[in-house]
Amino acid sequence: MDPAALVEAVVEEVVCPICMTFLRDPVSIDCGHSFCHGCLSRLWEVPGESQNWAYTCPLCRAPVQPMNLRPNWQLANIIEKVRLLRLHPGMGLKGDVCERHEEQLKVFCKEDGLVMCEACCRSPEHAAHSIVPVQDVAWEYKWKLHEALEHLRKEQEEAWKLEVGERKRTANWKIQVETRKQSIMWEFEKYKRLLKHEQPSGRQLEGEAEAALASLEQEEREALQKLQMNHDELAQQSRVLWRMIAELEERSQWPVRWMLQGVKEILHRSKSWSLQRPEPVSLELKTDCRVLGLREILKTYAADVRLDPDTAYSRLIVSEDRKCVHYGDTKQNVPDNPERFYRYNIVLGSQRISSGRHYWEVEVGERSEWGLGVCKESVDRKEVVCLSPHYGFWVIRLRKGDEYRAGTDEYPLLSLPVPPRRVGVFLDYEAYDISFYNVTDNGSHIFTFPHCPFPGPLLPYFSPCYSIGANNTAPLAICSLDGED
Repeated sequence: MDPAALVEAVVEEVVCPICMTFLRDPVSIDCGHSFCHGCLSRLWEVPGESQNWAYTCPLCRAPVQPMNLRPNWQLANIIEKVRLLRLHPGMGLKGDVCERHEEQLKVFCKEDGLVMCEACCRSPEHAAHSIVPVQDVAWEYKWKLHEALEHLRKEQEEAWKLEVGERKRTANWKIQVETRKQSIMWEFEKYKRLLKHEQPSGRQLEGEAEAALASLEQEEREALQKLQMNHDELAQQSRVLWRMIAELEERSQWPVRWMLQGVKEILHRSKSWSLQRPEPVSLELKTDCRVLGLREILKTYAADVRLDPDTAYSRLIVSEDRKCVHYGDTKQNVPDNPERFYRYNIVLGSQRISSGRHYWEVEVGERSEWGLGVCKESVDRKEVVCLSPHYGFWVIRLRKGDEYRAGTDEYPLLSLPVPPRRVGVFLDYEAYDISFYNVTDNGSHIFTFPHCPFPGPLLPYFSPCYSIGANNTAPLAICSLDGED
C-alpha cells in the first residue's frame, strides 16, 4: 500500500464517526464500535433529563447498555502517537508539500480559500486572485473561526433549550391528559353515586365515559406524534451542530497551512447555519369532562354559604349580607383576633363543614386574579402558608388573567377552553371529594383534588387577591341558587 494511503487509513480508524475528528476519551460499546465519550453522552441524553429511550449504536443501530461503556485506553494511546506525528483527519504524509508540483505550500488564495505552492499561484486560474503568504492571514482566519464557533455555540444552546422545552411540554401534556382521564372516570362515578336509584342504566353511563376516553386518547396520540416529530427534528439539528463545532474546534488547533486549507467553504457553511424552529403544537385539550345534568343534581345540595368578617384580611371589605368581598384601598381598623388572616387576602366562610354534601357557586366575573375552594379549620392564619392539600388548602387559583392552577406548583396548569365567569364548588365530605366546575361552560369539570381523608372540619375559602387595574376591582360574589331554571 502507498505510504500516504496507509497513513490516511490509520487516521480514519481513530476518527469519531459522530464528530469526524480524532476520538477524545474514546469508549467502546457492546457492538465493538468506538466513539468520543462526550459525543455519545450528548447524542443519547440531555444532562439533567431522565429518559427511557432505547439506546442504540449510531453506526449499526445495535442495542446498547449505557452502563457497559468501556474506556479504550489502548486506542487513546494510539491517538496520542498519531497526534505526535502532526497528522490530522484528511492529511497524508505529504501534508506540507503540493502533490502536483512537489513544492512547499507557502501561499494562500483568498478567493478560493486554498493553500498552495508558488507554482500553483502562477497558473492562469489564480492569476487575478489575491495571493498572500499563509503567515500573513493566520490570525485573521483564526479569529474568523472563533466567530463562527461562537455563532454555532449560541445556536447549539438555543437548540438544547428548545429540545428540553419540547420534552417538558411532552411530559406536562401526558400529565394533563392523565389528569383529564381521571376526571372523566371520577365524574361519571360521582354521577352514579349522586343519582342513586334514579340514574340511567350503567351501560349507558359506561358508554358515555368510554366515548369521552376514546376521544381523549385520540387527542393524546395526535399531539404526541407532533411533539415527537419536533423533538426528532431538533435532535437532528443538534447532532449536526455538534459535528460542526467539533470540526471547527479541531481545525483551530491545526498547523496554519492545514487550518487554512478549504477554510472559506467551512466558514461560509458555519456562519450561514441557522436553527430551524419547529412548528408550535397546540396542547389545548378539546375533550372536556362534562356529564349532562350533573349541575342540576349538585344544586340539590346548595349550601347557604356566608362570609365570616372576623376572618377577613384587613384590606378586604365584606358586604353587609356577607355574600360579597372585594379588596379595599386601605387597611381597615379591625381587631387582630386569632381568626383573622394577617398576611394574605383571604376570607373564610362561616359554615363549619364536617359531614354531608355541599355545593355553592361564586361569581368571579372578569377578574384577572382570584382563589376559591376550602381549607381546614385549623390552618395557620398569621404566618406564611402554602396553598396545598398538605397544608390544609384545597384551592384553585387564577393568576395573570390566564394561568389557572390547582393548589401550588406541584399541580400542572389547568387547561380551560372557556374562561369561567362563575365557578361551582362541590364538597362531599364522606367521599373525600372536592371538585370545581365552570358554570359558564355549562358545568364542565375544572378539577378534582385526589381523594384523601380530610384532617378535620373544613371552611369555604375565598380570595379576591389584589386590585390590579380595571379587571380586578369587581367583588367575588356568592350566588343564590334558589329559583334558578
